[in-house]
Amino acid sequence: MTRLPRALKPLRAIRDRYLTRAPGTWTTSLVDRLAFALEGPVRTPSSSYHNAIGQYVVRSADGTLCRVCIDTADYPELRSDELLSWSDLYFKANLWPSRAYPPNVLPIVNGDPLILDRIPTLRSYRTTEKSTDVCFVVRVWGGRNGIEGIEHNLRLLEAVNQARCSKVVIAYLVTGDTGAIADRLGKSGIRSTTRPIRAGTLWRLMGSSRLNIIRLGMHDCIPWRMAGTLGMGTGVVLDQTPLAAWPEPLREDVNFFNLSCGAGETPASDADYAAVPAKIEEWLSQPEKLEQMMSTNAAYFDRHVHPERVGEAILAAVEAQAAPSTLPR
Repeated sequence: MTRLPRALKPLRAIRDRYLTRAPGTWTTSLVDRLAFALEGPVRTPSSSYHNAIGQYVVRSADGTLCRVCIDTADYPELRSDELLSWSDLYFKANLWPSRAYPPNVLPIVNGDPLILDRIPTLRSYRTTEKSTDVCFVVRVWGGRNGIEGIEHNLRLLEAVNQARCSKVVIAYLVTGDTGAIADRLGKSGIRSTTRPIRAGTLWRLMGSSRLNIIRLGMHDCIPWRMAGTLGMGTGVVLDQTPLAAWPEPLREDVNFFNLSCGAGETPASDADYAAVPAKIEEWLSQPEKLEQMMSTNAAYFDRHVHPERVGEAILAAVEAQAAPSTLPR
C-alpha cells in the first residue's frame, strides 16, 4: 500500500521494539516523520485506510468479486464504519458475543505474525520433556491506558509465585514506575526485566512447562501469545474468562483452566488472588486431565489456528457469500 515498504518495515520494527515506552520524545517524533515522508500516498482497494484493518478483494472463478476486511484491533468495537459499509464480509478479531454486530461481521482468531515461519519449531515442543511445572512470563501493563492494569499483573505474579511447584516467573516491565515495581517484585523473589524477551527464548521456557499462564491482553483481548501456546500443545491457564470468542470457542477445563481473577479491567478480590496457588497445585495434581488438555490444544491449533486453516475458513465464507458485490470502475 505504500511507496517504499521495504524501507518502512525496519523502521516499524525499531519503533515497536525500542520506542513504545517513549511516546512524544524527539526520537520517536523523528522516526515517525521519516516514516511518513517515505510512505507517500497510501493506496487501498477502498480508497480508505485504517491501520488495524486489512482490505482484500477476492475474485471467484466466475468473475464475481467479494470485498473482505479483517479487523485485528484489540477493542471489541469495530474500528471503521466506512470500511464496514464497503465490505461484504468483515472479519473481527476480538469479537465479543455480548455485543451486537451487523450481519456481515464474523469472528476470526487473533493470530500472531511471529509464528508464521516457526510452526515446525512450535510443534516440536509437543514432545519436549517438561522440566518445569509452571511458566508465567507477563508484560506488566493493561487497561485502556496501559497503567490501570498494572496492579492486577503484580497481584497475579505474587500469587502464582506462592504455588508449591517448580516454576519460571518473570515480569517484563514496560510502563509505570518500573523501578518501584521491580523493588516490590524483588521482595517476593520475582525476577523482572525492562528488556524485551525474544520470542524464541519465551517459547523455550513455555515449551518446557506443563502449565503456561496467560492473562488477557490489552483491552481484554485474547492475546497474540495464545496462538503459539496452542501450537506447542501445552496446558493453558487464563487469569479470567475470555470476553472475546473465536469461530471455534475456547472452552474452560478443555482448552484452558481459569484462575477467575478479575472481571475485564477490574482487579480481583483478595480472596481470588489468595486462591491462585491452590488452584495451580490442584491442576498439576491431575496429570491425565492435563495431558488431555495438551493433546486437545495441539489438535485445536492444527484445525483452527494454523494460518492455512484460517485462510481456508475465510475463503469458505467468501464462497458462501450469497450476493458478492462488483467493484466500481
